[in-house]
Amino acid sequence: MNLRQEQNEKRLLSYLENRAISSLGLQDALGFSQPTVSRLIKSLGSRVLKLGRARATLYALARDIRGYGYEFPVYRVTETGDVVPLGNLLTLQGNEYWWAPVKGKGELFDHLPWFIQDMRPDGFMGRAFAHRVGEHFRIPVRLQYWNDDHVLVALSSRGEDLMGNIIVGNESLGRYMERARQSYEAININDRSGKYPRLVEAAVGGDPPGSSAAGEQPKFAALVEESGELRHVLVKFSPVITTSVGRRWADLLVCEHIALDLIQERGISAAKSRLLEAEGRYLLEVIRFDRTGRFGRLPMLSLFTIDSEFFGFLDDWISAASRLENNGMLSEGDADNLRWLSVFGSLIANNDQHFGNMSLIMEDGRRRFSLAPAYDMLPMLYRPQEDDVPRRTFDPGIDTASQALALWPDALGWAIRFWDAVAGDHRISENFREVCRENSEIVRGLIGGPQLLSPKTV
Repeated sequence: MNLRQEQNEKRLLSYLENRAISSLGLQDALGFSQPTVSRLIKSLGSRVLKLGRARATLYALARDIRGYGYEFPVYRVTETGDVVPLGNLLTLQGNEYWWAPVKGKGELFDHLPWFIQDMRPDGFMGRAFAHRVGEHFRIPVRLQYWNDDHVLVALSSRGEDLMGNIIVGNESLGRYMERARQSYEAININDRSGKYPRLVEAAVGGDPPGSSAAGEQPKFAALVEESGELRHVLVKFSPVITTSVGRRWADLLVCEHIALDLIQERGISAAKSRLLEAEGRYLLEVIRFDRTGRFGRLPMLSLFTIDSEFFGFLDDWISAASRLENNGMLSEGDADNLRWLSVFGSLIANNDQHFGNMSLIMEDGRRRFSLAPAYDMLPMLYRPQEDDVPRRTFDPGIDTASQALALWPDALGWAIRFWDAVAGDHRISENFREVCRENSEIVRGLIGGPQLLSPKTV
């Protein structure tokens, strides 16, 4: 090799350390001719990755992730528990990623692809997951310090039981297959009161059983058997109800159970829940809609991930529904249901309508989605603060400029039903039932407000 070619190779490699780029881009950036670029790339062999095809071809350098290599196969688990390859994720220099699907065109990202980013552990169970795997894989034990590399190491090594239906990496796939071969005793529906408290103790101790489901409310995952049918569940639990904080969280779990039932009665899909009381705590068991049978899984993506990737507003559910509908990504019916859930949530004091509390289901790998069942719908305005239960003022208001104004009358009727139901439920403390009675009157006072029609009879 002559000195000039060696220098040109170094220049090309140095440029590729910052980004993936086309042959034409390399020609323009380095002042090389097309034959020179082709000759240099050929001489460098496997050191340069060729991504894509024809005129869309890009060239890049691989980036090893902490000794795990640069190629991470991605799989989808079907409803029957079978595993189907989705594609390969390549990590590149310049902190870029190349997604090469089994079907369709490859795509370059400057972050983890959105459908994998959504698997990032979060919340109560996510923090426990990070603490559990961090020391073993020499990554931070505190989730807030994780970057995309840390996420990829964790997903590809211990990501066999995360939310949704995607598995990243052969090690995690192997762990999923090993679990499928092992006998796993489900909890009989009649034994929950005795066994759930033990799982609560494990969760409180920092090792919640099950996947790293998001959400701040303490919870664990379990597999329940009822009349020969298996159901995967997430179980939220209150502190012991002898404290004011525990009593309030118990009240809120009852409220969530009632709200989910009413949403289903309204005709909008919602997570199915059951309420239990065991050893001085209230527990809310919610059937997972990303699992079916013992091994089957269903897709699930947060509204946070979808809006971040395609729009970047993260403002409110009503506006997000309109964006998705206008771009053909969500049907009119599902968009209306999302808008209704936002209005209903405001009327039942759910001030926690962040984009992680709503999920979508991707249809057949296309960028078209359907609305997942509603969950986490409760009066979060009244959540305790550490060891205090402050009194809150409920002021739902009416946004007369809202794109969902026409939905307010109907949502008002259902909100009145909600407040009346919780005010009359003896599982709720008398103090909070009084708050609910007051809120029922507040919501009733909105009937006939600005530009509102009469609500439907309830």
